Amino acid sequence: MDIKQLEFFVTACDHGSLSRAAECMYTSQPNLSKTIRTLEHELGRPLLLRSAKGVQPTAYGKTVLEHARLILKNAAAISSLAVPDEQDSLRISSYPSNMISRLLVDFYLEWGKNYHIEYREGSAEEITDHVHQGISEIGIVYVAQKQVPTFRHILSHKRLEFVSQDVKKICVYAGPKNPLYGREWVDFSDLSQLKFLDGVRDFFSMEHHLNTVSMGVIDTRQLRHAAYTNSDHFIINLLMNTDICSLGLEFMHEPYAKYEIKPLAIQGCEPFLEIGYVRDPERNLSPQACWVTEHFQDML
Repeated sequence: MDIKQLEFFVTACDHGSLSRAAECMYTSQPNLSKTIRTLEHELGRPLLLRSAKGVQPTAYGKTVLEHARLILKNAAAISSLAVPDEQDSLRISSYPSNMISRLLVDFYLEWGKNYHIEYREGSAEEITDHVHQGISEIGIVYVAQKQVPTFRHILSHKRLEFVSQDVKKICVYAGPKNPLYGREWVDFSDLSQLKFLDGVRDFFSMEHHLNTVSMGVIDTRQLRHAAYTNSDHFIINLLMNTDICSLGLEFMHEPYAKYEIKPLAIQGCEPFLEIGYVRDPERNLSPQACWVTEHFQDML
């Protein structure tokens, strides 16, 4: 038994629906259902009554639910006490990003060697968990505008807030070996003909919402993904030396402009991705975290 199992079970009971619970916990319904069934197997008795109308706790499940709520409340209290010393550390989580990596190098060069840097990469779920648990002071994420209200609602349960810093379009990044390299823009109709890199994907990722951006012109399932990675080095090498391209935000941090990689605008694509950071509103940001958010804003 672990905390995640209890979180999934409590959320399913609160919403009366596995699909709504999965959306709230920004995971897939099969994963949430499997996790709860594993918990039921460990306890040896069913916790939920499942029907076409949704789910509700069994008599035994109601007893477990009461204890689960208490455990989660106490776990959150313990997490709040486990915040590392902020005076001499910078603790940050984000999606895999060359730009953030470079920003942390700049932090080291400006603030000297007396500060300990803790940097973690992950999905939206992992990033917000890091901030909620006090592992990271801030977590940098991008969220489709359509999902911002849902994202803020989810964060409110963890007493966190999302501070939006900018809104960006997406584009296609292509290298010199790509047949579209000589163009300045692509149509939505071109996307299904290209080979893409697939990176970190979760409920709030840009690829998940591409069908919203394209207003139904293309389904994300039509995109051909030739490689999966969260490695910036692999991404750069593939873009530089193959016909594979990548979706990304339509701006390029100056240190990476040295590569022969072009951002191709997507014709008719409106700004739709909000970029910002997750924080605990009840804690003042440390000077080093303020430095990161201010310089990240300058980059954007």
